[in-house]
Amino acid sequence: MATYRNSSSDATEVPSESRKWSDTTKWDNAAEQYNDAVGHSSHIGAAHLIALADALHPFSTPNARAIDLGAGTGSLTHQLAVYAPALPILATDISPGMLDKLISLCPNPTTTNISTQVADMAAPIGGAATEAGFSHVFSTMAIQTLPAPDETGTLAQWARLLAPGGIIAIGMWDFDENCGPHALWAEAAVSVDPSYVNPPLLPSKHWTGCTQLGAGLKAAGFTDVKTEVHEIGFDVGKEGFMQFFWDSGNPMAVDRQSSFKGDLGKVRVEMERLLDEVYHGGRKIPLSAALAVGRKPK
Repeated sequence: MATYRNSSSDATEVPSESRKWSDTTKWDNAAEQYNDAVGHSSHIGAAHLIALADALHPFSTPNARAIDLGAGTGSLTHQLAVYAPALPILATDISPGMLDKLISLCPNPTTTNISTQVADMAAPIGGAATEAGFSHVFSTMAIQTLPAPDETGTLAQWARLLAPGGIIAIGMWDFDENCGPHALWAEAAVSVDPSYVNPPLLPSKHWTGCTQLGAGLKAAGFTDVKTEVHEIGFDVGKEGFMQFFWDSGNPMAVDRQSSFKGDLGKVRVEMERLLDEVYHGGRKIPLSAALAVGRKPK
C-alpha cells in the first residue's frame, strides 16, 4: 500500500463558522471509534452509491481508476475494493488518523489496490491525485463539511480529477429527512431545559439534502445526474449510540454538547430513557442518505 501527501496550496479559504468541520485534530481524535457508529450507517449508503456509479460507467472499463475524497476510515473504499478487485483506488482524507485507521482495516495491506494520500478535499489535486487521472470520483458523508461546494469551486476541482466522460458519485446525510440522532439529542436536551433551542446542524451554505446535491451537480456542469434517497438508519443500539454521542469525540456530537449550557449529566440520563422507550433500545433511529451520480461531459 502506497501513502502520499498532498502539498497543494489551492484550497479555498474556509469561513470561520465552517472551520470547525475541517479541524484535522478533531477528526484524528474521532478516528478510532468512527467505524463503530457513523461507519455502520455510511457503509449502507456507500453500497448503494457504488452500484449507481457502476451502472452509469462500469468499473470494468479499461483504464478505470477511482479516488475517494474524504474517505474517513474507508466505509466506501473497502466495499469498492471488494466490489471491483482490479480497480486501483486512491483514498484521501484531511485526517492522517482516519487514513491510518483505514489502512489498519485492510485485510492484507501488502496486496490491496488501495493507496492513501493526506489531502484537503476542497483542493485535492496534487501528488497521486492527478488531473484527468480518474474514471470515478467518490465522496461519502463528507461534502457537508464544506460550504457551497458548487459556488466555491470545490466541485470544479473534483471535475478536474475526472477524465472526460468520467463519473462523480456523492453520498451525504439527508438532514431534510427525519434525522433521528439530531431529534433524539433535541428531545433529551429540551426535556432537561425547556428553553433550549437546538442550533442548525450545519452552518449556512452547507448542503443539507438531496435537492441541493442534485442541483449542485447540474450547476457545476455534470450531465446524466441521478439522485436517490435511502433510509439507512443509525441503528447501532443503545450502548452504541451513547458511545458515539458522548465518548467518540465526533465533532458534530461535541458541537451539540457545547451548545447546551445546563446539566449534561441529566441530558445523558434522559437520552438513555428515550433510547429505551421511544427508539426501541437504539435499534430504530431514523436517518437517510442522499445519493447522486453524474457524468463529466466529454
